[in-house]
Amino acid sequence: MKFTVRKALGVAGAVTALTVALPSPAMASDSYHVMNTGDAFGGPVFDYSGEAYFTEHGDIVKICDTDADGYAVKMYVALDNADGAPLYSFTRGGEGNCATHQASEGGVYNLPENRYIGFQFCRYKDGHAGECENYRFYNDH
Repeated sequence: MKFTVRKALGVAGAVTALTVALPSPAMASDSYHVMNTGDAFGGPVFDYSGEAYFTEHGDIVKICDTDADGYAVKMYVALDNADGAPLYSFTRGGEGNCATHQASEGGVYNLPENRYIGFQFCRYKDGHAGECENYRFYNDH
């Protein structure tokens, strides 16, 4: 098969069009945030007790216990800063178990738009939270 300049330009044009049409990773993740508890054990790969996700579209907050360590995970959700008075909190325990709250539930779960939302995500056992990590995201969707 003979490779010509015309074919090369056609391939280059197709690649350019595809690159422009696809969203960049930053665009795709502007309203999706990943959070972890404040602990990290293990060698080169961090092993957190929990992982959480905040999706601005629908105000979806999902927490998952990702470690069979005898601890649950607890998320505090507050206005403005993670260390403010929580709007709500929730807990989930047992490796692989997740819990979700979202705007469609109404009330405190419908987070205000165009405002910072603070998240404090912790390990939790016997009524005590520890090894927390604080996060803050601007909710503009």
